[in-house]
Amino acid sequence: LDVPGSPEDLELSILENRNVRLDWKPGNNHNRPIIYFIVEEMTFVPEGWHKKTRVDGNTTSVVLQLSPYVTYQFRVSALNEVGTGHPSVPSKKHKTTSAVPEKNPKNVKGEGTNIDNMKISWEPLKPIDWNGPGLKYKVSWRRQGSNTTWNEQIVNKHHHFVMNTPTFVPYDIKVQVLNNVGPGPDPKIVTGYSGEDIPEVAPLNVAVEIMNSTLIKVTWAEVPKEKIRGHLEGYKIVYWKLKSLLERRKRYVEKHVLTFNGQRSHGMVPGLEPYSEYDLIVMVFNRKGDGPQSGPIHFKTPEGVPEQPAFLQIANFAKNSVTLIWGPPAKPNGFLTGYLLKYQLINDTEEIGALNSINITDPDATKIVVSDLDTSSKYKFYLNAYTQAGPGKLITEEGTTVMKGDYAGIHGGISTQGWFIGLMCAVALLTLILLIACFIKRNKGGKYSVKDKEDARADPEAQPMKEETFGEYGDNEDKLLKESQQSLNEAMKPTGSDDSLEEYGDGGSEGQFNEDGSFIGQYSGSKEKDAADENGSSIATSPIKA
Repeated sequence: LDVPGSPEDLELSILENRNVRLDWKPGNNHNRPIIYFIVEEMTFVPEGWHKKTRVDGNTTSVVLQLSPYVTYQFRVSALNEVGTGHPSVPSKKHKTTSAVPEKNPKNVKGEGTNIDNMKISWEPLKPIDWNGPGLKYKVSWRRQGSNTTWNEQIVNKHHHFVMNTPTFVPYDIKVQVLNNVGPGPDPKIVTGYSGEDIPEVAPLNVAVEIMNSTLIKVTWAEVPKEKIRGHLEGYKIVYWKLKSLLERRKRYVEKHVLTFNGQRSHGMVPGLEPYSEYDLIVMVFNRKGDGPQSGPIHFKTPEGVPEQPAFLQIANFAKNSVTLIWGPPAKPNGFLTGYLLKYQLINDTEEIGALNSINITDPDATKIVVSDLDTSSKYKFYLNAYTQAGPGKLITEEGTTVMKGDYAGIHGGISTQGWFIGLMCAVALLTLILLIACFIKRNKGGKYSVKDKEDARADPEAQPMKEETFGEYGDNEDKLLKESQQSLNEAMKPTGSDDSLEEYGDGGSEGQFNEDGSFIGQYSGSKEKDAADENGSSIATSPIKA
């Protein structure tokens, strides 16, 4: 499979009216039918080859229409389903005879480059349309509204200057093509203008209509056409702020320009600052520049609504109230008459409270205490300033009232913050540890007291030592504990007493102790009586008394 071979044996046959017939023989089709043939031409070497026409694959000739005064060369290539083959060898060159031009230049126009001239210009004709040697242009012009004859000039360029013209007057203009064979067709007449000058006069009857505190409507009388002295481009409004009626010493010099294209007699000026003084002027402009300015018009804008307060903060929280502070608007746009405060309950549930309002009639106020609020509840506050023109933009803030005097903080109370909960848990845990420590210490002290009483009952001879030891307890607790233990051991070893607490009481009944470990009740039974008989009456006293 391959693309078709190149066609062969190209021949040209001359016909009438600058027509020729091109014939050729197909090349090898490589077993694939030729879909169509492509015919290309070359007229000027820099332009190269370009497509002239396309014919069916079963056709091997074509009739071509040519232009005068052009040298042609042709070639043919074939195309099948695989692709396009190589083009044939070019045909012999063929030059057509000359003829008069058949076209005139396009985009003919006349305009001044200075206030006293007019430049007539057009697009040059392409060489393929010359139709013969000796191409030239005949330029004709005359002033409109007069019966004067045409002024003519033959040139070989594609522009012509008409000098010493009056400022911005209309002319009839036409451009015709010529060659050595003859002139082309009659050209169309177009209108051109001599040079422009800046407008001669300023708009009259300029007036201002106040629409609102930031918008005005400016009107003026249109400038007569002959006074514009050029192509009317439009009108300009130039305005600038003199001062704010609230800041008498401050003056502004920045100027603003609004452009209104075309024929106009009014324009809207937006974006002004309320309660301020302004000046403005109006002027017409053309392609040459701006005309004279109208006399300045002075006007004042009325009061407007203020901007939102500079800030809104919650300065203090209480159980059932909050203290709000705020800053006045940076741009009050008039004299403030007061503030309007609104607030409502907005807890983190679906509960939304009713909207409450407080009118603040003091324009200098920057603080208020809002009372009768729910404890430990979240509220949202809305504040805006007022002038005679009405309320300004809102500013909002949120906060939570406290419970039992704890500080809640802005945008939700501290009682809902993680660090506060952790702190409270730590305090509770520390308190619990201290209580447990105190309880353990108290229990240890009670056990030593009971032990000493038991030792005293077991060995009466150790009693003086025990009493002496107790006398020193208040001075040195650690010394008492050590000596008590030593006395107990020494007292029990020499006596050899077999008595124990289990031997007291009737019938082997057990003794009872109270919560702090001290013994309850009197010792009783035969053991006690026998001990009294053996050791004498001096040791028969109650252990509690001892």
